[in-house]
Amino acid sequence: MTNLPKWSEVHANIVATSGGEEAVAEARRRNQAYIDGYRLAERRKSPGPFTNRGR
Repeated sequence: MTNLPKWSEVHANIVATSGGEEAVAEARRRNQAYIDGYRLAERRKSPGPFTNRGR
């Protein structure tokens, strides 16, 4: 079995090198906003449930 680091150790290292918990939380919010925007754009590109009904 491989010796992988524990998440708490990895997380502590990420927090320490990125500027603290608030910086990590802000990066997470920005990333989620990007994901939400991408998903919204994809939904707008796809045809809706009431398009092309033969009218």
